[in-house]
Amino acid sequence: MSGEIIRLRDVWVYLGGIPVLEGVDLSVSRGDFLAVIGPNGGGKTTLLKVILGLLEPRGGEVRVFGKKPCESRGLIGYLPQQRSFNPSFPISVFDVVLMGRYRGLFKKYSGEDREAVIESLEAVGMLSLRDREIGSLSGGELQRVFLARAIVRDPDLLLLDEPMSGIDPDLQRSFYELLQELNKRMAIVLVTHDIAAVSTYVDTIACLNRRLFYHGPTEGGLGRLEDAYKCPIEILAHGTPHRVLREHDQ
Repeated sequence: MSGEIIRLRDVWVYLGGIPVLEGVDLSVSRGDFLAVIGPNGGGKTTLLKVILGLLEPRGGEVRVFGKKPCESRGLIGYLPQQRSFNPSFPISVFDVVLMGRYRGLFKKYSGEDREAVIESLEAVGMLSLRDREIGSLSGGELQRVFLARAIVRDPDLLLLDEPMSGIDPDLQRSFYELLQELNKRMAIVLVTHDIAAVSTYVDTIACLNRRLFYHGPTEGGLGRLEDAYKCPIEILAHGTPHRVLREHDQ
């Protein structure tokens, strides 16, 4: 089998009659750690939904593991940006992750399922809190639990939509280091605004604002960000506002 696991060819997506993705071509291979960056409304979350098969493009072709996206979901772990849950609901960390092994109504969880939960919690450093109620966790702990649920099926591809949202900056470094470790066993596509972290932890980037401005090595692509954002880039990274790209001479 080819090393390519995601292939988008001339993909167009419209929402409410407005183009959200315009002629996007993108390839992701096994072992890649790709960050998708760009302005709000630039189509980053839409791109993940297309890869998952949750949105059907109006034009172009999408293949994931050589198949239609909807036929490959069992090989994909997904951590969405919006995760709705009731913090007062009495459910343990273990049971939240176990839900990631759900196979349908009337199918009981097996010993193999429970062993997979233990392995996933251990991988994200949360095994010691397996019996804690989910509502008692901090933001960083909660995010690790949801990550454990996303990888509990041992996927070949992990999709993450703004996973650092709501996490204390001091904890973000350890989370990125965890993703680097997971990248040894699965490809990762990460949607993020944290350009400083991207330059430190991620191998390749895709600069997206409806159309793809750049896809390649991180070092060579940071200079293309102004093309995607349509302005000089200033960000808030680790609590310190700073300019990461100089303004071009006129």
